[in-house]
Amino acid sequence: MANLINLEQVHKSFGITPLLDNVSLGVQEGERIGVVGLNGGGKTTLLEVLTGLEAPDSGRVSRINGLRMAVVTQRGVLPDGATVGEVVLAGLAEDARTDGIAEHEWAADPRIRSVLDGIGIADLGMDTSVANLSGGERRRVALAAALVRELDLLVLDEPTNHLDVEGVQWLAEHLLARRSALVVVTHDRWFLDTVATRTWEVVGGKVESYEGGYNDWIFARAERARQADATEARRRNLARKELAWLRRGPQARTSKPRYRVEAAEALIADVPPPRDTVQLASFARKRLGRVVIELEDATLTTPTAANWCAI
Repeated sequence: MANLINLEQVHKSFGITPLLDNVSLGVQEGERIGVVGLNGGGKTTLLEVLTGLEAPDSGRVSRINGLRMAVVTQRGVLPDGATVGEVVLAGLAEDARTDGIAEHEWAADPRIRSVLDGIGIADLGMDTSVANLSGGERRRVALAAALVRELDLLVLDEPTNHLDVEGVQWLAEHLLARRSALVVVTHDRWFLDTVATRTWEVVGGKVESYEGGYNDWIFARAERARQADATEARRRNLARKELAWLRRGPQARTSKPRYRVEAAEALIADVPPPRDTVQLASFARKRLGRVVIELEDATLTTPTAANWCAI
């Protein structure tokens, strides 16, 4: 399958912090990619460079001609003077699907109604000004404007943040039914496991690619760590032997080739940078989904001994 977007040796920094460092990757047709990583690690920056919202400091980003793409980020804004219907219709207008069609006709389209119902904005009213909506409602309107379109690539940043449980499930099923490629950042483990065929981990300026969803990523990363630990153990063992050889004194070393000395010194110096295992363990254990129920000033009354009966 052809790549829709390619990144070649891309570098992107903010201040002195490199968020993307010599990153090369591609998005294939029909591929569904989940992006994970620690907060502030570069996930949103990766999406913005992929989609052209941000230019790389160096490297090359290429996209196929005529790429039909929609991007819904956390930083997106809607025109204050527009209505809900106009925002959603604008997405369809980009595909030239609304020429000569009255608003009430496309609003009654079963596929479009399914999107509006699925993410919970059907009751907002198509004539409602987006200026009167909450932040979460505005995000859902922007999401609807993308989902009603026929696309090659859909790029979503935290799309589940303002959806209830039913909305998250509907969105997952909708994305699975689409033929378009997907790149999504989310903290919802279930959602990632359900929709992703590949996982990108953004860490230390690099993007590491794994087959499958969230659980596949956890297991594959653990296996990579095990192999890296075994390789490091072999390196340390060999380095110990070389260090003992170097300590035998000048007379012993002069009888050996200079390249052996240089190789030993390089081996001892070649210590891989440690990853923050405490942060990684915490990231893997914590619940990534959004809060489902919140209680405030709640009172719980338990049965008294007098009216308690065992069942």
